[in-house]
Amino acid sequence: MIVDQKISILEVDRELSACREFLRSIGITLSDVDVEKLLFTAEISSSIDKEKYQIELRFDNYPAWPLFIEFIHPVTGERGTHRAYPKSTDSFFHGFPCICNPSSRKAYQSHTPGAPHGDWNLIGWRDNPQVGTLKTIDAILLAIYSRINNSQFYLGRMAH
Repeated sequence: MIVDQKISILEVDRELSACREFLRSIGITLSDVDVEKLLFTAEISSSIDKEKYQIELRFDNYPAWPLFIEFIHPVTGERGTHRAYPKSTDSFFHGFPCICNPSSRKAYQSHTPGAPHGDWNLIGWRDNPQVGTLKTIDAILLAIYSRINNSQFYLGRMAH
């Protein structure tokens, strides 16, 4: 473990305390933090096609490492499949499938075999110029929310 679990829990609690009410007000539902498994979930619905997306955010070694973000199909429970992920006109929702941004640990080859990025380093992920503004939990969730609620980006599920 790079980061003591207590530090990860405190950081996630701090970030969620600062944004939970705002996220709720726009329709993002957050679970309680599971301090044993070091994760929480978010549910976001698309206003375009009413699809619901369930997202698991695992935060072991956070903030030294980015979150491990995984989509779970809300009906079948499939984890990390094309049926669980949204599709977009840009590469944010990558066909691997993963969120293709340094804020998503699943996009790193050093962590996930076959992932799209062998050129990114987990340590110092917030300093990667490609991370943009996605350096906090609320920014990451807002980026997902904005893409699945914008018809210029959102194309439904990757697969049905």
